[in-house]
Amino acid sequence: MSRLRPVADSLENVGFVSKGDKKLLDPKVQTEYFDKIVDRYMRFCAHHSKDLDAALASLPTSASNDATSNPPAAQRPSTSTPAVRGVPAPSTELSTLLLSLRKLREAVLATASNTTATFSQRVHVFSIRLSILAHHPPSYFPSLRYSLDKLHSQSHPLPDSEAKELVTYLILDYACRQQDMVAAFELRARARKEHAFHSQTVDKVLAALLHDNWVIFWQLHNSVDSYTRAVMNWASDRVRRHALKAVGSAYLNVHISWIVGGCTGDEQSWTWDKLVEVEKLGWERDDDKIIIKRPRQRAPPKPESTTV
Repeated sequence: MSRLRPVADSLENVGFVSKGDKKLLDPKVQTEYFDKIVDRYMRFCAHHSKDLDAALASLPTSASNDATSNPPAAQRPSTSTPAVRGVPAPSTELSTLLLSLRKLREAVLATASNTTATFSQRVHVFSIRLSILAHHPPSYFPSLRYSLDKLHSQSHPLPDSEAKELVTYLILDYACRQQDMVAAFELRARARKEHAFHSQTVDKVLAALLHDNWVIFWQLHNSVDSYTRAVMNWASDRVRRHALKAVGSAYLNVHISWIVGGCTGDEQSWTWDKLVEVEKLGWERDDDKIIIKRPRQRAPPKPESTTV
């Protein structure tokens, strides 16, 4: 039997500063560690390039903001992205990446006096983007708040494009995931005043959610970048269900494409059978027509009685 021990993972070999590990207290080591994280993420994307969306969605997801699940232990491999020999399951690698970024953010905070503001901003922005794509709110939501409230300062402001990007994610997270429209509108108003923030996309998404306009919501969802779409995805289920409910109450029958494409916003990913299974629809299919309800047949008139 070989006495060689397996090589320790260069990311997992580092612990949390809060638990006494001092490896990341050196700013130079922080930079090297961050470079390793970025490299591992690039390899993750290369390994799963054929179905990257499925790989990024492989973590167990929850809309909860409970930081105790930061990040969740990956217990199941992705059914859409099978493991490749020598390559960790996507959920395992994502969990490692998110946990490593949490260690690094903690270390950067602990060494704030010795760490440059620019490096801290780089770490947090990268962490936010990856965590949004991985659908992991406990990793991105606190970082969004910290980046905008603390790191985006008068002495070291974020680049305008990044500041606008982060404000967009935070507003949409309030509206789409947390379903807190009051907080979303309040943040938009404050961002307009403090950062001259303006975004037609944000305005239209908020209006679409406020007025239950699923047509506009799906149009925007399919036109924005992958990060914004990932945040909007938190509202996808309720927008789809509202659309189905509205169609079901207004029509007797419709073309199947109107249901599969129009109500879901994604005709490529949804089929009629999948929609029936997920939403427990009791409607009937007649070729390309979906029968929502059949009109009641009028009872024939009763013959007039004659008296003799």
